[in-house]
Amino acid sequence: MRLRKTVEGADMEGRGKKILVVDDDHLSMKMTEQILKGFSFEVLTANSGESCLDVLRRSQVDLVLLDVEMPGLNGLDTLRLIRAEEKIRSTKVVFLTGTIDGERKRIVQSLGALDFIQKPILPVSLVEQISKVFRETSRQCILVVDDDNMNLRFAQRMLGSYYDVSCVSSGKAALEYLKTSTPALALLDLHMPEMNGFQLLEQIRLLPDGDKLPVVFLTADNDRETEIQVFKAGALDYIQKPFVADVLLHRLNRILDLKRLQDSLQEEVEKRTAELSDSRRKVANLSLQVVTTLASTIDAKDKYTNGHSRRVAKYSRELGRRMGKTPSELEEIYFIAMLHDIGKIGIPDAIINKTSRLTDSEYGVIKAYPSIGAEILKNISEMPNMEIGAHWHHERYDGTGYPDGLKGDAIPEIARIIAVADAYDAMTSRRSYRSALPQAVVRAEIERGRGLQFDPQIADLMLEMIWEDADYEMRDEGFYGEF
Repeated sequence: MRLRKTVEGADMEGRGKKILVVDDDHLSMKMTEQILKGFSFEVLTANSGESCLDVLRRSQVDLVLLDVEMPGLNGLDTLRLIRAEEKIRSTKVVFLTGTIDGERKRIVQSLGALDFIQKPILPVSLVEQISKVFRETSRQCILVVDDDNMNLRFAQRMLGSYYDVSCVSSGKAALEYLKTSTPALALLDLHMPEMNGFQLLEQIRLLPDGDKLPVVFLTADNDRETEIQVFKAGALDYIQKPFVADVLLHRLNRILDLKRLQDSLQEEVEKRTAELSDSRRKVANLSLQVVTTLASTIDAKDKYTNGHSRRVAKYSRELGRRMGKTPSELEEIYFIAMLHDIGKIGIPDAIINKTSRLTDSEYGVIKAYPSIGAEILKNISEMPNMEIGAHWHHERYDGTGYPDGLKGDAIPEIARIIAVADAYDAMTSRRSYRSALPQAVVRAEIERGRGLQFDPQIADLMLEMIWEDADYEMRDEGFYGEF
């Protein structure tokens, strides 16, 4: 029974995981390789410390099984060299050894090895220990800050089965913790003595990489002013006390999924830019493909908005051209407009595709998506303005929009452009509850929104485009050209 459970569990753990086995004993290395392949792990091999380093520099691996006793560069020295190289220092390492003494264990732990596996290697114990390493290192850490010990115990009990939970009872203790640890997310009580949640968040943002930490507030407050303050402070969400377990877990999972998307998007941009730095054109083509794929993913959440992001980008670029923007500025406008709706990734499909009137609660969820989009895009260093369109394209020129109620020229110009283009496409596309509006109705709505919803100068340019579009073909693919 134990073997069957180990086989089933390890097969799930092994899929997609790449392990490098480093052992100077050829027979031992081949036996370990065959065991791991039998459990669906992808296996690379090396017979020395030097060849281990070569493989790591060329290939991304999930774990290294490193023999301690090897001629030349032994396992301990190999691990020291791994930790000394920037690109491979975070590699997970487990040692293979015939003997484990206290001094060796102390040295190995100081170098960040995760475990020992004792030779001779038994298949079940090998796979059990490797699966344990992958499970433990994949758990994300959540920091909970609350001056009420009962709330801390409740959070620990509720979240401990899913995350590594660290609890502290004050803002000062939280800042000390964050100096040495990097949680995946922080839950901050809003009302605490000495330092409240807003003050703590301000101090967190001053720490190295503190601006990258996703924060959710915990509060018993349930008023509009608190909600506005929470989002203005830069938090991703707030959760009301007393906690409801399912709601809490659902929201945390959603936020962490968005964080992973943000991180992977940034890593992908950085990786591709480095690989193709010798050719700006190749970078532009690749970036366009990535952005187009993301935009298509967003549009796919609503079957009635297929192609919406691309059309808004096209209209925005044309508006920018008529405003006298340079080619590089037009390129930036196009890319930013393509991802203006990325925050919808965090909105349930049931709300996006609802055909009847939204409830106040559902509308509140919808209004959160610009802030979600801004959080996803804000750290893309290759295009630092990328978040602007996602964040502020629902602001209104008269100051009655959301999420921040910006007014007039306080709204970034790119967001004012996208707001007009987005409204035009919304009116000229078939929706779940109506067909595309007649061109005359669209024109009248744009005119009515001048100076209220829209920047009047940009609205005038859209009206100019509409008057030129006598046959109502601006919506068609290829009108105004492709990027």
